[in-house]
Amino acid sequence: MDAPTPDTGPRGQAYAQIKGALLQGGFAAGQMLSLRELAARFACPMAAVRDAVVRLECERLLRVHPQRGIQVVEVDLAFVREACQLRLLIELEGLRLWLDEPDRAAAQALHQRTLNAAQALEHDTQPATVDAAMRADWAMHAMFVDALRSTLMADIYRQNRERQRLIGRVHRMHPAKVARSALLEHLDVLAAMAEADRTRAAQALAAHLNAAMRRQIGL
Repeated sequence: MDAPTPDTGPRGQAYAQIKGALLQGGFAAGQMLSLRELAARFACPMAAVRDAVVRLECERLLRVHPQRGIQVVEVDLAFVREACQLRLLIELEGLRLWLDEPDRAAAQALHQRTLNAAQALEHDTQPATVDAAMRADWAMHAMFVDALRSTLMADIYRQNRERQRLIGRVHRMHPAKVARSALLEHLDVLAAMAEADRTRAAQALAAHLNAAMRRQIGL
């Protein structure tokens, strides 16, 4: 899944700066803002900020209240549930399409990579080990998104993944613990994929994504 080409003009810069602040904790959940305040904070033209706010409202990271201002989204249970439901719909369809032309060798290779990463996390939670585990984690999900062969769906998935980053920041999930739990669940999905077992693969993926939602809300 390729990343979109960045817009380096004033509008793109305003969008990137405001979005970066949202995802990195630069604003409090529910905080009220104004166009003027954002323009001053990021030294961007008002028109560029206005355009960025429209884009970020479409991505469900901001809410615009006429005559009141701009509100940072609140990461409540509904926000988490909707993000996870969208992820489930997209990935299950990607899995279905992947299984139409299964690459069993690729699934087997990723299964071994995932097992190695999960085992490494048992005794080593240094940043490099966690990063390797997260890349192994992403590799499976990328297989499903790539199988869709849809730029539109890839873009929707990317935006939803950013919402999940926001959820992780708000709920302060421990990266090493989350990564290992996820990788162990991946092993069931990948084993079924290597055998081209549609029913078992779909059930294992749904169980993994539902478990991920529970982790995100601290259950």
